[in-house]
Formats: sequence, C-alpha cells, structure tokens
Amino acid sequence: MSAPWVFVPQLPQSAPSTCRIDADEAKHAAGSRRLRTGDRMHLFDGRGVIADASMGIANRDGSIDAEIDALRAQPALSPSIEIASAVPKGDRLGTLLESIGPLGAARWTPLDCAHSVVKWSVSHEPRARRVLVSSCKQSHQSWLPQIAAASAPDVAVRDAIARGLQVFIAHPGGELICSAGRTSSPTAFLIGPEGGFTESELSAAEALGARRVSLGSAILRIELAVSCVLANVRLA
Repeated sequence: MSAPWVFVPQLPQSAPSTCRIDADEAKHAAGSRRLRTGDRMHLFDGRGVIADASMGIANRDGSIDAEIDALRAQPALSPSIEIASAVPKGDRLGTLLESIGPLGAARWTPLDCAHSVVKWSVSHEPRARRVLVSSCKQSHQSWLPQIAAASAPDVAVRDAIARGLQVFIAHPGGELICSAGRTSSPTAFLIGPEGGFTESELSAAEALGARRVSLGSAILRIELAVSCVLANVRLA
C-alpha cells in the first residue's frame, strides 16, 4: 500500500526537519489510515511542495510531530485551467469539488447567475475546502484549487481576461469542446446552471471576449459538465 498523503498548510523550507500535523489531520492519519509511529507518509502544502516523512509520537493536544527527511517540488499541471460555475444543490456540490482536485483545476469561482438555484455563501467555504483537501489527498495532487469570491458571469469573464486567460463559456450552439477546448494556454471555462445562461449573460460574456463552446447535445448537470470540461483538457 502506498504511503498516505497528509495536508500541512506550512511546511519547513529545508530537510531534515520536524513538522507539526494539526489534530484534525493527525486524527485522520492515526485513525482512518491506522498509521503508527515510524510509518511513512507524504505531507503536502497545497502549493506544490511535498515532504517525505515518518509519523512521530502524538502530542497531548492530538497533534503529531512528523520527521521530514526530504522535500521536493511538483510543478502545477499545464495548462492552467480555471472553472467558474453555478453552484449545484446539496451533496452535488461535493461531487463537483471532488472532481476539480484530481483533474487539476487551479481555481474555482462560484457563479451567481440569473437562473441559479443555489447562491454561494462564505459559510460554504470551510466544508468546500475540506472536500478539496480530501480529494487532493486521495488523488495525490499537490496543488490545492483556490476558491475565489462569488461573482456574476460577466465579472468572472472580465477578471479572467484581465489576468491573461482565454475564456470559454459552455452553451449549446458553440464549437464542440473536443476541438475548441484543447488548449496549451491558461484558460477559464464558465458553466451555468441547469436552466442555462440567459441571452443577456451570454451576450455580455461574448462582448468581453469569451467564446461559446458546446459540451454536446445532452443537457448536463453542473458537476458533470465541470468533469467533462476538465477531462477533455487533461486527458486529451
């Protein structure tokens, strides 16, 4: 069995060294993964740094001091892909977030659309971050996707273009993603609610420079559309 991954937001800058794993992560490592003192693990900081380490003895507060013997950097996946999407209902948000970690989205922006059923709240962020961390641990991805502030579609397009990204907006009638979406440049994809983007939202996005792209003839749930977009880019 491969050594488990453990999230540590701040890793030392050199090795050998000691690093403290907080109580929540330590509980998962010692409980769910049944690690014991001396067992091997990989620590990651969500910004591409991985530490090869062994498990130390638990502290009174439940934390663990891991012994690091090597550090390495893993480059971010290229091209950089960002997702801006409407927020799905209930547990489907977790399904969406579980896909963007393993498939290497650099950033996720919740969209407030005219047809949105769920509005993003900052109260959602702690759970969303926990899901992202868990998905990165499971898939051995060392880069944790960022969660941006919620925005309207036109604001998301304007921001992405200002940062030098090309932007696609998923909507029927555009060029098929299998040709348009395969890119070597940093890119952002906008995915609307299941009721779709309004004509005014589409017009505003296209006026700013977004290109319309089709995911096929079926109307997909939000989380499935996100997976479809990322898989098309990453697995092409």
